[in-house]
Amino acid sequence: FSMIVSDTTSNVKRCRKLVCAKWPWILNCPDPCHQLNLMMKDVILGSKKYPKIKGFAEPMRIVSAITTYFSHSNYGKHHLQQELKNDISHRGIIAGGATRFSTFHTHVCSILRCFDAMERCLSRGLLIFDTPATKELRKYIVYGTDRLKLQIQLNHIDALLHPIARGLTTLEGQNTTCSDVFYVFIGIAIGFNRVFEDPTSDIYQYRTETFGVFDRRFGIFLNDCTKDMFIISYLLDPSENLVHFVVTFTQFYFSVLS
Repeated sequence: FSMIVSDTTSNVKRCRKLVCAKWPWILNCPDPCHQLNLMMKDVILGSKKYPKIKGFAEPMRIVSAITTYFSHSNYGKHHLQQELKNDISHRGIIAGGATRFSTFHTHVCSILRCFDAMERCLSRGLLIFDTPATKELRKYIVYGTDRLKLQIQLNHIDALLHPIARGLTTLEGQNTTCSDVFYVFIGIAIGFNRVFEDPTSDIYQYRTETFGVFDRRFGIFLNDCTKDMFIISYLLDPSENLVHFVVTFTQFYFSVLS
């Protein structure tokens, strides 16, 4: 064996350290997909130690309420499915998994995709939001400022979660290398930086909290492995260009500091 991989639960984390202490040539590798999954959770839901990021938690609450309505209403689900047959994409709302937090991205994309179909159903009286739990949903589906604001917020969330979801897909492949792992984390950081590049945007106020999530998860990941194994593997990867790496990382680093 050349490497031992696990998540960050205390028992298996201790096991990895013991194995690597006895056989020093074995690389100690925490599961990168586990950290990316938790990164997405921290951005959207927060944790016991770190609070939710309000700018993302509130739109996701509305997304959850819309999803709950259609999951509980066979009548509403039927009419939405019928209406979606007229769209290019016939896919409906896809709920996120309870513990696979990467499905948050799929969930958000499905709501964005179904907005027009839901509005057409509502305008024809096929959807009724008349209960205390659902009456607020109407304003987010009809054309207006509330829907526009929600769509903008969900597009921001989509832009944040997309590089994480893409990174998970990459790292779950069979030919993944340690170089790919470092490349994915840097790609996510650059993606975050692009979302927050406009200081006048509404989302900019959540920049520090969001980068705090990235720094925390990236730090946990790098500090829990054989020292510098991912950085060294990236620099030694013959498919990568060292100059390109130095320029890209330097630009990103100083943009974050600014």
